[in-house]
Amino acid sequence: MVLHSRKLALIANLASRNHQDQSRFDQCVLDTLENQQIQVVLYKTVNLEDLENAVKDCLEAEIKEFVAIGGDGSLHNLINQLFAHTDDIAQIKLAIIPKGTGNDYIRNFNFKSKREIIESILSEKYTQVDLGCLHYLDSQHYFINMLGIGFSAAVVQNLVKYKWLGGLSYYFALIETFFRYQSQDISIELDGKTYQYSCFQLSIGIGKYAGHNMKLCPNAVIDDGILDVNIIEKVSLWELIRYLHTLKDGSYLQHIPSRSFQAKEVKLLNVSYLNCEADGEDIACPKKVTIFKKHILMPTTAN
Repeated sequence: MVLHSRKLALIANLASRNHQDQSRFDQCVLDTLENQQIQVVLYKTVNLEDLENAVKDCLEAEIKEFVAIGGDGSLHNLINQLFAHTDDIAQIKLAIIPKGTGNDYIRNFNFKSKREIIESILSEKYTQVDLGCLHYLDSQHYFINMLGIGFSAAVVQNLVKYKWLGGLSYYFALIETFFRYQSQDISIELDGKTYQYSCFQLSIGIGKYAGHNMKLCPNAVIDDGILDVNIIEKVSLWELIRYLHTLKDGSYLQHIPSRSFQAKEVKLLNVSYLNCEADGEDIACPKKVTIFKKHILMPTTAN
């Protein structure tokens, strides 16, 4: 019997995009890892209960490496389940192999292919990255990429009905929301200073990208301990259509009414009624947002 010194959990989210072709892909990843003498346990999940049970089993087996196959939401939910069941999150290595709807977080690492991600996992090339914390009255929740309030959250709510369209789902949800959503008044406090705006979209980012490769937080750095805060103010439908392409490269900050800040703490004042999403997952609007610098281990392309 061969004893493997390295143990790893491979968690495939069957509820994410392209789940119909996932079985063959999962097996390919599994075989690649096992060929390198790594003991791999494969879990296939369809809901949060499945994920919670998988995380509990892994922690009991003293597994400290987790690879999620799915989208940003898969990684988001995995991180929150780990926080719910262990106090030793800093010792856990995480990775995401993108098979979701948006796959935005992984873009911050400049991987050229899924194979390159797997190679970084095999060679244990990890780096420490920041983690966002959402504060509620009696609890906390975590996000790895971006918190969106306003338009993006309304898109996420509409996304469910279009999931069957795969990669096109986000664009159909975006178009539907585009013609219906209206700006809302918000009040926020950034490191003690208060601002008020009529807001179309508020993005609080650790990573740069959200909404299927839109650079909503162009100045974000995933390991600097700073939140990149960007506000698209009340904007006409014509302006949005005219400059929609600038969301792809972040230059929208120069073309449409917007504000850009950086902060370590963001308080959201009287915005509990607004739509909110974190890493593409529909959530309740928090009271406060903070950041933990270099708190999570993720694969990197760096030597």
